[in-house]
Amino acid sequence: MIRQHNLIKAFLLCLTLLVSNVLHAEVTAEFISETGYDKGILWKISSAGGKISYLFGTIHVEDPKVTRLNRKLVRAIQRSKSMSLELIPDPQLQQKAMLAMLYTDGRTLKSVIGPDLYRRSIKAMNARGMPEQMVSLMKPWAVSTMLSLPKATTGEFLDKKLYKLAKIRGLKTYALESFEEQMTVFNSLSRKEQIKMLKHTLNDLKNIPAQFEQLKAAWLNSDLALLESLSVQQLDPSHTSAQFKENILDNRNITMLDRMQPRLEEGRAFIAVGALHLAGKKGLLHLLAEKGYTVEMVY
Repeated sequence: MIRQHNLIKAFLLCLTLLVSNVLHAEVTAEFISETGYDKGILWKISSAGGKISYLFGTIHVEDPKVTRLNRKLVRAIQRSKSMSLELIPDPQLQQKAMLAMLYTDGRTLKSVIGPDLYRRSIKAMNARGMPEQMVSLMKPWAVSTMLSLPKATTGEFLDKKLYKLAKIRGLKTYALESFEEQMTVFNSLSRKEQIKMLKHTLNDLKNIPAQFEQLKAAWLNSDLALLESLSVQQLDPSHTSAQFKENILDNRNITMLDRMQPRLEEGRAFIAVGALHLAGKKGLLHLLAEKGYTVEMVY
């Protein structure tokens, strides 16, 4: 039960990083620079009426260098009266995550991916402390997700720390998406696409730690352009369809933009999303500027 709980918790807290890592097949670092938003992870957003809020780009890892909150970030939260995150933890979320990851219709991982790929998956997941009894019921994309993420140790991810701080300070909290909406991206994948995704992850296992170190270093330097460039280099080649990219990035940015605007009009809103949602001509910073908001980098 403890291992199962840790699996769900790691999945929930890191899901968005997996989503972010496969976002940008077509956009380049040079394209980002054209928007003027290639540096900065905390931004001041001012409405036409002069109401001030903040937009923060997160990275979903538990390294103390990441979770140690910058003074400017803390001041932004102190000035806020609400916090919006991609997902808000609630008592039902763990159950939803479990149901999303597992087959409940009689199928098994082995029956879907075949014995050879199954053996490789079990070996890799066992190394993460996940027993075969549980892994055998997981969907291929869920196994790929877990293997694509840094191994969780403390469970103190940046998103979790922000949410705890919001509760301590008594801020109103809002979700920019529902769990079901995020799952739509993965549930839309065909069996063939899921198998390609899993194969790519298993073949790339040895490179994943170094890739995350590169992403983390870029984030610590507030370098959106480098984050974008690295995401392109690390892109899973199975995620190349225009529809997949549209579902996983563009449509979600439009939804989040729509849902954050009431908070921005109220003012004193703190909004945190994966950093890769900020950049590019279809990123939130550019979309906000097009809507008439003034966008200024804090750091």
